[in-house]
Amino acid sequence: MIETTSLYDGKIQLEFDSARHQYRVVNKGRRFKIPSVTRITSVLDKSGPLVNWAINNTLEVCKGAIASGTEYAESYLDAVWQSAKGESQRLKSEAAGRGTSIHRLIEGSLATSLPISEETPEINGIRTWLQSGLGSIIAVERRVYSRRYRYSGTFDLLAEYRNALVLMDWKTGKSIYPEFRLQTAAYVKAYEEEFPSQKIEGRYLVRIAEDGSTEPHYYPRSTLRLDFAAFLGAKRLFDRVQQIEKEMRKELKTKEIQAVIS
Repeated sequence: MIETTSLYDGKIQLEFDSARHQYRVVNKGRRFKIPSVTRITSVLDKSGPLVNWAINNTLEVCKGAIASGTEYAESYLDAVWQSAKGESQRLKSEAAGRGTSIHRLIEGSLATSLPISEETPEINGIRTWLQSGLGSIIAVERRVYSRRYRYSGTFDLLAEYRNALVLMDWKTGKSIYPEFRLQTAAYVKAYEEEFPSQKIEGRYLVRIAEDGSTEPHYYPRSTLRLDFAAFLGAKRLFDRVQQIEKEMRKELKTKEIQAVIS
């Protein structure tokens, strides 16, 4: 599904392909791919914690299915190995589905200015937290695009909260990672580029736990400059890696053609 958003008083048409999670800017009938904020920050290495997490998931499946001193048929052990291999992907998909569901419920409620009706611990938790200070809602699930730096993304909420204009992003994982700060800084800068008269005072990363508890992390305006500078550093690295990969593909294709000719 392709969703089109008009930005910068209609001067920019931004397309979002939800199936591919891909952004494109339309200019004079031509479409240009634009990297997303989350894709840019993916250049930051999180392999260490993720590898340990995957290993622990695999071990948990094996420990639960195999008892010490017991003989098992080869077919049973093969089934255990297959289940263990796929456990991390299953948990990842499950967590992604949970996050998407919670985002949609909150988005639907805020977009229509209606109370969140769904009764789950997570929704009850975010409802309680928002009610403690939510004022005027400016934007919900807003697409942004930076013409200066050429990146796109979508933030969850821009609103007055406790008498200050703040940008919020909901997180449903078990941790708040450093790159989340870089992402929200990029959202703020792109939004203020489009609306220079508006000044966002701070950013909230709100972790929503399965038991309904909320864990808000607030970053004031004073942290924006350094966080955005770090994001731009990640983008320079991302752009250079993309360029090198393109050169390598071109080089490989040239070698393949030369091999056929010779």
